[in-house]
Amino acid sequence: MKTFLTAAVMSVAISSGAFAQTITNAFDFGANYDGTPGWTNGANAGFGFGAWTITSSAGTGSAGAFIGNPGGTAGISGMSTESFGLFANTQGSGATVTASRSLSSALQVGSTFSMQWGINWDGDNGINGNKGFNLFVGTNQVVNVNNGGNSDIQFNSINTGMGFGTAAMTWSFTYTNATTLFVTANDRDGVGTFSTNVIVAGGLSSFSLYASELGAGDQRQPYYNDFSVTAVPEPSTYAMLALSAAAFGGYAIRRRRR
Repeated sequence: MKTFLTAAVMSVAISSGAFAQTITNAFDFGANYDGTPGWTNGANAGFGFGAWTITSSAGTGSAGAFIGNPGGTAGISGMSTESFGLFANTQGSGATVTASRSLSSALQVGSTFSMQWGINWDGDNGINGNKGFNLFVGTNQVVNVNNGGNSDIQFNSINTGMGFGTAAMTWSFTYTNATTLFVTANDRDGVGTFSTNVIVAGGLSSFSLYASELGAGDQRQPYYNDFSVTAVPEPSTYAMLALSAAAFGGYAIRRRRR
């Protein structure tokens, strides 16, 4: 009978993914937008996110969004040949582009929002040549990651110390408790890492990608991909499953004794 009870507990534990199986609550990637109409304002080919809002102003230059190959056009490694790209050229033109979207529901404690970001050349000299992304809690911007007129990558206006390189970066944001967002990223030189904590007043609810007045050359275009929201169920959830299995096993034993 002990064997039966143990088997019941293990059966529920295994079938429920009680070995820290990650749950994906949202995901999207560039290949979803291959074809017509492509990556356009109002498009939404993923799940767990709202539709894209893409706005651009060409000024005297050009600006927009596209699906492209980071390795072939910008010399960036480690990203899909179909990734989200932005262009806004050139210096002094006033060209800007922003691609924004919401999460279907705000990030919950224990969940992680992650994304790839790939860049090569800097934005070029000048005060307006920038590219990066922002994260929001409601209407409040809580994270800005930016590259401007040199190789530095700034996190909320502080230099991350990341060196120059062309490897894709994966940025992850884990909502560890009600007031803390834990941030990690791999360095684009393929060696270092970056991590920090950000004080927040709630779960992430939206993000935006941007580029403005970049210098000439496809190597200056930023690329993004593999947006996701994942969660790992808490141990208490597994304990409840095990207790339920034990209760079920005990009930089955009593039935058999009758």
